[in-house]
Amino acid sequence: MEKPLPYSNWCYVCGKDNPLGFKVVFSTENGRVRLRHIPELNRQGYLGVVHGGVISTLLDEAMGWAPTLAVKRMFVTAELTVRYLKPFPVGKLMLIEAWPEKVSRRMALVLGEVRDEAGELHASAKGKYLPMSEEETRKVDELLVYEPQTLRVFQEDA
Repeated sequence: MEKPLPYSNWCYVCGKDNPLGFKVVFSTENGRVRLRHIPELNRQGYLGVVHGGVISTLLDEAMGWAPTLAVKRMFVTAELTVRYLKPFPVGKLMLIEAWPEKVSRRMALVLGEVRDEAGELHASAKGKYLPMSEEETRKVDELLVYEPQTLRVFQEDA
């Protein structure tokens, strides 16, 4: 069963109080991180097309969560490569999915994709992510907002 992930009030991507942010909530099921999002007109680059930076931002956030769920430690981006295959139109449902390819104590290799409602691939990504310390992870977790239905990411039974 798909469960929503926590969010924060300050993050550029998921921050509910960030006036310039995306205010999105990611979810997870079977070790994959997912986002269903309709990019607004103010996220366009060329007329009617979502800016590539927006696509990479959303992919990066989803991909950072993927190894976090696997090892219960927050991760930061070390390297991100995005391959843009087809422009994504503003105002259409965007489906983002990310999953860990390999997670070790020192680094995670993560894959991600952006598809449209019909399942057509618009962008793919590969990234290397580095784990934060347990202390840094706890500090971030203290700032996350957990609603009743939200996955308790850092609890042992999560």
